[in-house]
Amino acid sequence: MDISIKEIMDCIVNPVKSQIILSIQEKGECTAKDLLASQYDIPQATLYRTLNRLVESGVLKIIAENKVRAVKEKVYALNESFLNVNQSIVEQNDGEAYFKLFTNFIIVLMKEFQNYAEKSSINIVEDGSGFSAIPIYATVEEMVGIGNKLKEIIAPYQTRNALVEEQSMHILATIITPPNDK
Repeated sequence: MDISIKEIMDCIVNPVKSQIILSIQEKGECTAKDLLASQYDIPQATLYRTLNRLVESGVLKIIAENKVRAVKEKVYALNESFLNVNQSIVEQNDGEAYFKLFTNFIIVLMKEFQNYAEKSSINIVEDGSGFSAIPIYATVEEMVGIGNKLKEIIAPYQTRNALVEEQSMHILATIITPPNDK
């Protein structure tokens, strides 16, 4: 099943979907019960509704159904097509698809900022919001190294620490532009 670029972008910026996807990616496979235990800030009804939508869209797949008393407990995993969509675009060197993916990414990111800006009470500094663009000079190999270092730094913060009540979900977006020939 092909997953639309719009659905992929929605998964990246939708806090509930991204929490579920990150948990499943980290564990390899999960039941709804596992997710409820680790994602205690997601209401049960919202979790089940979101799981159903993610299965319908092809992002998740059901890899097993275990009978627990009178109920079938589904085991979820990420669908390979979701995991490989960016790689597929890169391998095909499809500039048009790459641009559509980027455009949707920006639109969804702009919507997140719009939702924040329209809140009745915001505090940009205390809310931990911001953005910047920094020009750097690097080879492709150096850019890959920078990306890997960023992944290492960010990894511990991709799941919520139950002991730190003040934590709230932020979206950290990175964009590496193509080389500027000027």
